[in-house]
This record gives sequence, C-alpha cells and structure tokens, in this order.
Amino acid sequence: MSYQNLDPHLLAPKRFVTLAHLHQVEQADYPALQESTGMSTPDLSKIIRDLEERDLVEVTKGRKNRYGHTLVRLSTSGEQAFAQLLRTLNETAGQ
Repeated sequence: MSYQNLDPHLLAPKRFVTLAHLHQVEQADYPALQESTGMSTPDLSKIIRDLEERDLVEVTKGRKNRYGHTLVRLSTSGEQAFAQLLRTLNETAGQ
C-alpha cells in the first residue's frame, strides 16, 4: 500500500477532524462541531459546505427555540469514504 492511495482532500486537517467527529456520533450541531474541531463558524461552514457538495455529509436545517439549528451527519458515501481512508492509513502505517 502506498501513499498514492490516500485521498489528499480528506486528509486536509480541518476536513479530517470534522469527518472523524461525525464518524463517532450519529449527528452533530455546529456548537458541538466547533467544540470538537476548534474551528470558527466561518471555517466550519466552509468545510461543511465542501463536504456536502462532495456528498460526504448531509445537512438538515430547522428551528430550535425560534433560532436556526443545523444538524450535520455523515452520508452513506461519507461513512464509506472515511472508513476506507482509515483502512488505507492503517495499511500504510503497517498495522
């Protein structure tokens, strides 16, 4: 296994930590994602929009106590892509 099999887009630190958090939970809102990733709202919005355009996450917008509330979860293809990335990383590391 070589490094050429790794998806550089998914290995970008901000995308990777976002996907890693979503991989561990069923869904997350922006405050939870901000806390776990350390990203600002604009950075997180950009990352989520990019992942959504690539069909890796699903975004649900709603209302909670008169305020907008956004939930993000990995899509099926996002789950598969992240699982494959982890397998490739482990194989590349010799585990």
